[in-house]
Amino acid sequence: MKKIISVVTFFVIIAIHLVFLTSILLEKVDEIWMMLGVLLVTSMITYSYYHISATQEDHFLADLQDIFYIAIGGIFTYFLNVDLQLGAVIAAGIVGTLAALLPYLQPNSKTVKRIPATVYCGAFIGMTQQSVASNYSFVLFACLITGLLFIGAKNLFNGFGGKLGTLAFGGVAITSLLIYIFL
Repeated sequence: MKKIISVVTFFVIIAIHLVFLTSILLEKVDEIWMMLGVLLVTSMITYSYYHISATQEDHFLADLQDIFYIAIGGIFTYFLNVDLQLGAVIAAGIVGTLAALLPYLQPNSKTVKRIPATVYCGAFIGMTQQSVASNYSFVLFACLITGLLFIGAKNLFNGFGGKLGTLAFGGVAITSLLIYIFL
């Protein structure tokens, strides 16, 4: 089951990248060759990512904790960003810095060492503009979706930059899409 979730998450992330790049190109470039080039490069990247070996681990409680910490990061950043009007970058910087300091409080704890990455992933969600994320329920739902993507991609894309931001973008995009479809 974990392998199926991992494969589905992998292709969701690739689809998010493809849709994002395609929308940028359609907005800025009217050249069909550019689109074909993006599809070719995306296909090659997908092929190479998919053939990287990933070890599968099953830690249900740790996965639930990851969703919780993503939600903490998202809510706290959104609060600083929107309610205190500090701005998205400053708010995420504060949350990220505080999360990065946590492992120094308990240097021998494996659980505490995992917290900064998950909280910072949530901070990306909290950076969402108020015109997109109009309330805390949107942020919480986006954190849940992102948490599920995070769990599915836990052993994917390790060592590649942008994983946390991509997961957060995916969670916000999927949440926006669901709201658009159902409301």
